[in-house]
Amino acid sequence: MIFITGATGHIGNNLVRKLKQDNMDYRVLARQVAKSIEPFKDKVIIGDIFSFDFLNDNLKENDTLIHLAAYINLKNDKEELTAKINFEGVKMIADLCLSKKIRLVYTSSTDCITNGDYNLSEPENINLDNLEGYYQKSKALATNYLLKLQKEQSLECLILYPSAVIGINDFKPSAVGKEIRRCFKKHICFYFHGGYNFVDVEDVATAILNGVKENINGSFILSGEYISLYKMYKLIFTSIKRKPLMIKIPVYLVKLGAKIFPKYKIMIYALLTEHNFNNKKMVNLLKINPTPIPITLKNTIEWFKEN
Repeated sequence: MIFITGATGHIGNNLVRKLKQDNMDYRVLARQVAKSIEPFKDKVIIGDIFSFDFLNDNLKENDTLIHLAAYINLKNDKEELTAKINFEGVKMIADLCLSKKIRLVYTSSTDCITNGDYNLSEPENINLDNLEGYYQKSKALATNYLLKLQKEQSLECLILYPSAVIGINDFKPSAVGKEIRRCFKKHICFYFHGGYNFVDVEDVATAILNGVKENINGSFILSGEYISLYKMYKLIFTSIKRKPLMIKIPVYLVKLGAKIFPKYKIMIYALLTEHNFNNKKMVNLLKINPTPIPITLKNTIEWFKEN
């Protein structure tokens, strides 16, 4: 049986849709039935996904647990909550999976493997020295724990590092989804010299599905292509047929803003670094050819229009 945590989230609800399309047997472990998974409520088991007793009662030997639930801390606050969910929770889940011979699929993040480098591949161990954000540190600690269990105790585990996820069925919505929605009403658009690497949510969901089907273990970066903020805004505005005034902010002012408003520092500096993620393993082993960003944006915008 396949079990999923975090199915109400962006990656999760897209994955559930693909599991249903493929007629695969699965169950969702969730605290409640959210709008994003309302069509699949007959597959939901209600409970505390970070309760040992709840997981122990439902998971059996040879099951697969896809753990997507996490606290995405973009404002870099709530240190204790971030660590509790993203590290302590994962550690408990990993120990349970190891003891009951349950296969674990875990979504880490490229945010925790940047470390100021430009060319990035899957790490054997993550160096925490240059990580400032609570989210990055918590993900790094959890990932290192899984890497250690893989190596020393043969934990069956697939670790995935998605870059910034964008795409359809963005119900909450995500930070990128919120910005796309704001573009529908913008008359003036401020941007700076920066950007990020984005990956289509359907590519991420398919990568997970392929990894489960083929019983693939190991670590994989899930990334698409780097796109500048300017190009991304232009693609969005072209798609929604708007022509706002585009104003470029000098980088020194952006960095000053990061000092004045430190809760945005992590996000700003991530956008100022042009990371080049190596996704060859994703392409060759998980059989994912990244969806071009213009297509992803078009599909995402159409979804927001309809919803």
